[in-house]
Amino acid sequence: NNLVGQFPVYTDFQIESYWVNTKYGLANLYNLKTLDLADNKLAGKIEYAPLYNLYLLTDFDVSGNQLSGEVDALVTPSLRNVDLSNNRFTSMSRFKKYKQSFRTLRFCDVSNNTIHHDASDLLENIPPNIERFFASNNQIHGSLPDSLNFLSELRRFDMSSNAL
Repeated sequence: NNLVGQFPVYTDFQIESYWVNTKYGLANLYNLKTLDLADNKLAGKIEYAPLYNLYLLTDFDVSGNQLSGEVDALVTPSLRNVDLSNNRFTSMSRFKKYKQSFRTLRFCDVSNNTIHHDASDLLENIPPNIERFFASNNQIHGSLPDSLNFLSELRRFDMSSNAL
């Protein structure tokens, strides 16, 4: 693909001289299980809130774009795999225990961005069932939290090329 433009949560169109924000777009694909928009030219920030209604979405891949702003790795309730690598994200929202995907997330890749965050704060509540976590080549600093010692499912962990 060669998609260019903003992340397509909703579709906008013009009627005469009025722009209309329709209820068509990704946020209304309620039966969607996999969203792969990798390696395009999508830019700007992702509006996450409308995506929270995609209860069946298990795989979310927007790697290799030009997206910026904040990463929310727990973007949908059933998420198992999220790849947000190779973009221009500058921050990452902390993992929140109350989100349903806190228990389902197995794979998270946020490598090759410009995320500037304290490692202890960022990883303190990393999902307990995470198997693979990649956050290399960012601007993450500080020390790793002791909570990582209790992740029995963790198989691969890469935070190389940061300021740890």
